[in-house]
Amino acid sequence: MRLIAALNHNPRHFLASQNIKGVSRVSYGLATYIIRGGNRYFDFRSMGELIDRADTWVANNMFKALPAPDRNYIDALAAIRNCVVHRSDAAMRAYRRSLREVYNIRSAPQPNEFLYAKDSRAKNPDRNQIRLYGLMAVVRRSVQST
Repeated sequence: MRLIAALNHNPRHFLASQNIKGVSRVSYGLATYIIRGGNRYFDFRSMGELIDRADTWVANNMFKALPAPDRNYIDALAAIRNCVVHRSDAAMRAYRRSLREVYNIRSAPQPNEFLYAKDSRAKNPDRNQIRLYGLMAVVRRSVQST
């Protein structure tokens, strides 16, 4: 929604980058269509992809301000979600890879066990709380900063 609003309210960057002349506004409906790519929802695979795609649409990409560790936690949360929802081998591999990269966990437990385990690492966003709370803190902070 933030990207749609940003494109709707300030389309100059998008119009210039797409070499669109004679138009100064992008309606909310058109902005929604552009951001979602004609689909019912906006889909992106990682925070890096979100940032790259947002760069093509808006001049002041609000997602660039997110610290790299927070981006990594959000990517991990997406991998956890996909593992729970899809239950596929590919989703499980992505989940394990994410836990290894972000949390340095070599033998990944089941998602519910992982989320409800306390995290005492110094780098944890919500130290000595369950990991779910740490992820919630990152999401809350990210939404407030963008």
